[in-house]
Amino acid sequence: MPTKIGGFNSGPVQVGTSRTVKRGSDASHSSSSGGAVSGSGDTQISESARKLADLEQVVQALPAVDDTRVAEVSGRIERGTYKINAEHIADKLLQSERDLQKLV
Repeated sequence: MPTKIGGFNSGPVQVGTSRTVKRGSDASHSSSSGGAVSGSGDTQISESARKLADLEQVVQALPAVDDTRVAEVSGRIERGTYKINAEHIADKLLQSERDLQKLV
């Protein structure tokens, strides 16, 4: 069941068409940039696209919302005890960027 948070729907997203697409490692032709199209007219998926598809499957398996964490933070906001640590947020953003760079 999709959960709507802040106007964004976190439900499943269709990522393709009904056409059969060969994976890059299964295809017989590949261009120097990772192979998007071969001479035979078949569509190939690049290694980066394959990694993103695998990552999407992992993310789809995670719960959309951690209800326990939401309740905890909501309670702290209501009590006025929620503190924002900008340095911690910046560190996490930088770590996310580093993690994403490893995927490329």
